[in-house]
Amino acid sequence: MPEHRRRLTWRDRALKELEDLADVMPTAALTAVEAMERMASTGFNYGRATSEPGVWYFPTGKIGIYYADDGTTLTVQAVVDARRLRELP
Repeated sequence: MPEHRRRLTWRDRALKELEDLADVMPTAALTAVEAMERMASTGFNYGRATSEPGVWYFPTGKIGIYYADDGTTLTVQAVVDARRLRELP
């Protein structure tokens, strides 16, 4: 069976956004981190493609995650309060 596991990285900006959200909703932040770790371990993309090529959006309850997948690495690009999005990505 081929290995589908991907490496998971976070841009500095995404880590700062996650940290800020963790201050007000720590359980949601932990859920978001666990969801990304699970996605990296399975090798399957969750969420939906955005209008930006190669970038996906994955809502994890209260927190939404924008990430890129190059086939070997998932790179979290941005973390947002999904409840405040005016438009779905």
